[in-house]
Amino acid sequence: MDEEQVEPERQEQITQKVIRCRRLVAETQNPSPRYVGNTPKEELLLEHVREFEEQFVGVYGNRFLFLCPPNEYGVPKFLPSTIRPVHLPYQELYEYKPCAQMLADFFNYDELNPPDRYPTVVPAPASVLKWQAGDCFDLSIALASLLIGAGYDAYCVSGFAPRFITTRNEARSACPQLEWDEEEYQEEGKQEDDEFTIPKKPPLRSEYIEAKKQAEDADEVRLREEEMKSDSEDDPSSEEDEYENRRIHCWVLVRKGAREVSEDMYIEPTTGRIYDVRRCPYLKIDLIWNHRNLWVNMQVCAASQVQLDLYNSSYFEYVMLDAESGGAGSGGAGLYAEEDGGAGGDPGAGAGAEGEEVGRADQTSQILDLPSAWSERPDISREAFHARCYQGEKTIFYHKCKVEQYAPYTQDDGLVQRITLYKDVRRQIPLEIRESFKHRRDRLYQRKRRPMQNENVERFLPGRPSTSASAAGGALKEFREVSALSRELIFYNSRLDGLVRSVELIGRKMFEHFEDRDDRLIYHSVTLDPTLVNTGTMRPGQKNKDTYPVDSMGEVPIRKMTEKYARNPEVPADEDIYKICFFLTEQTTTSTYTSMGKIRVDYHREPGSLTFRTVTYYNEDGNLRRRPATLPQPTQAQVQKLLQMQVNCRDAIMESHQRIQQELTSRRKDEISIRGMRSVQAGKKRDLTIPGSRDDVLEPSVYDLARESARVEGLREGAEEEKQEEQATKVDILAPYLVDFMNKETGFVQLDSLQAELVAKKCTTDFKKRLTDRAEIIQRRLEEEQDLLRKRRAQMQRRGDNVERDEREFERYQSQAMFRTQILEQRLARHQMQAIEKFQELERMLQEDPRLAAMWQKEPAAAVKN
Repeated sequence: MDEEQVEPERQEQITQKVIRCRRLVAETQNPSPRYVGNTPKEELLLEHVREFEEQFVGVYGNRFLFLCPPNEYGVPKFLPSTIRPVHLPYQELYEYKPCAQMLADFFNYDELNPPDRYPTVVPAPASVLKWQAGDCFDLSIALASLLIGAGYDAYCVSGFAPRFITTRNEARSACPQLEWDEEEYQEEGKQEDDEFTIPKKPPLRSEYIEAKKQAEDADEVRLREEEMKSDSEDDPSSEEDEYENRRIHCWVLVRKGAREVSEDMYIEPTTGRIYDVRRCPYLKIDLIWNHRNLWVNMQVCAASQVQLDLYNSSYFEYVMLDAESGGAGSGGAGLYAEEDGGAGGDPGAGAGAEGEEVGRADQTSQILDLPSAWSERPDISREAFHARCYQGEKTIFYHKCKVEQYAPYTQDDGLVQRITLYKDVRRQIPLEIRESFKHRRDRLYQRKRRPMQNENVERFLPGRPSTSASAAGGALKEFREVSALSRELIFYNSRLDGLVRSVELIGRKMFEHFEDRDDRLIYHSVTLDPTLVNTGTMRPGQKNKDTYPVDSMGEVPIRKMTEKYARNPEVPADEDIYKICFFLTEQTTTSTYTSMGKIRVDYHREPGSLTFRTVTYYNEDGNLRRRPATLPQPTQAQVQKLLQMQVNCRDAIMESHQRIQQELTSRRKDEISIRGMRSVQAGKKRDLTIPGSRDDVLEPSVYDLARESARVEGLREGAEEEKQEEQATKVDILAPYLVDFMNKETGFVQLDSLQAELVAKKCTTDFKKRLTDRAEIIQRRLEEEQDLLRKRRAQMQRRGDNVERDEREFERYQSQAMFRTQILEQRLARHQMQAIEKFQELERMLQEDPRLAAMWQKEPAAAVKN
């Protein structure tokens, strides 16, 4: 880069980051000395860097090196000293993948302006985390600081990248959330396969089938690539790029070795995506640095072909000599070797091993080490980390996908993420909507909807309560429904009735599965037949005991009921019932008998036996008979038992139907109330400072509890202050006024009427002044809070530039100011009410005090005189 191109680059561009830095400088009263200046060691380091630049230009020609950009206060700082390794107390920031994704959501990304120029200022990572905004250099330095603090071997990399990377345009990229879900599903399936894998013979292979499959895979890849070619109007990547191959960017490199990282990888800080170093989308690499050193790339090749051997001077030139590695690596000599007049010397000239060690020690002691990071300790407040997204919400568009993220407790229904999958590239026809929830009282945490199929799937966490306190229920785990076709409820194995699964094929069949029941019941079902109404077996609108209620169809005749039981080891297998079927409408007619309904009983199979015992009973006018008549007939006790089992089966099915209907009715009411609440709050920003505003839907957060605790604590402190005042008033309040009238010899006080009246008047006046002063103090503090709030509001209205960050700080300050104002108003109102009571109490005490009795004896005499 020539000098004419360097000069415009050094001119400061008025970007949002520059405005934030200027505001920080104006608002900070006492900045850190290392922010506004350099220590002697830092000055020595800058001099060393300038010498490196001069030697680099002399050897390799005129090339711009972005080594010492200014900080917020315009003080030049060496890039490696800007990285401040830190480990924050959040679990998500300990692993590189969730850490990168969290910071990508946490920051508001600012593009470089212009995109082919380096930033005019590189602030401290502490300021960047406080602002929650920055360009690619700020995000990379902040991410590298956290990863190095967590034990990773992380580096910042600056170079050139395509437009979709620098503009964070992911309209042609697949959604990473879907990829992560698929990986988790595959890992779970793999674990299950590993646990129950039975070794099998290798299958026979067909070369024709394999070739056909490869061709199909190639066609699928080609179709996918054609789909990724966006025809959407909102995708600017199809336009010609004015800055093609000149867009400057910065990202993070994580090298293998530390923290069990097996392969080198690149992390894109703006999106959190992870790329393999050999298949990365970046174009070129210019600089690489960490908190110890900086390396200049000397390889003229694509970023995916760069050899990351940092101490090989054929590939990189390092700025700082590393005392641990001796300042050089494998592969030739660089700038520092030329200073020494050539590396090596005469190998036969000889110095012993001890002389070499002494020389190496002297060389190490003379190496200039990098000073500590100049930035303050980066930190993320718990409130900001809890919100996760910048300003509480974020929307990202992917290829045929849209992802919406919300901070917890910002939505009335607890929504934290919504992923919408579309059929078309323009994202107009939704195929599937996936929603994630948190902190809901009904324990709902995930919902999937497929509008085209009218399918709805809801999943719940453990702990969902029962809709009825007197009946077994609750513990709902998953609810699946296809409108007007089927309905399935899956439960956790914690219900009192043992129900784990209930499925209803609407108008056709209903069956349920049980576990761990005392009666060993594991399954029962009911099969319906709406055609029986048309055949005359049942008239339309008729209702009897052999029908099953269906919402959209009314009473539907029951064709069959079935029950299954687990094995009872105390009973022989051929006498232990496994399955019993009640055919209620099956009619059998022969020349000898006519039956309406039958009962088939299947018994358990003997171990090692292929067959099992089965018995069929025909219902003839309420009596059960076996056919042909030569078979052994059931006893009266057996008949009564079977008929009673049929009645009990029908009653259990009806009772289960009622419980399921109660569960579904409760779910519908909850969702209707939530939709109504969302429609009322549409377009309004939620005030999370109001306690109880979401008690009916969401569980209270730790911040709600802390806010309520602070309010109670403030009231308690006010009550304690008033109690202390009351305790002080119980002291002899007349003692200071009676000192002048005390008889020094006897120690007693004897007052006449005028003296008693004077003492009472002074005491009353002073007490009234004390109450007034107390009220004025509270009133003055209240007015000061109101004035400060008024000034902050006026200051916000006067600012016309970017005020997004100021609005968030002002909302936080306004919430705290309103809380303090509310406490002061409550104290003032209580003081005014109690002041009257206290003054009346003082008058009563003065009237009852025997030392002032002369004052009250004066009144009758004065009346007679008049």
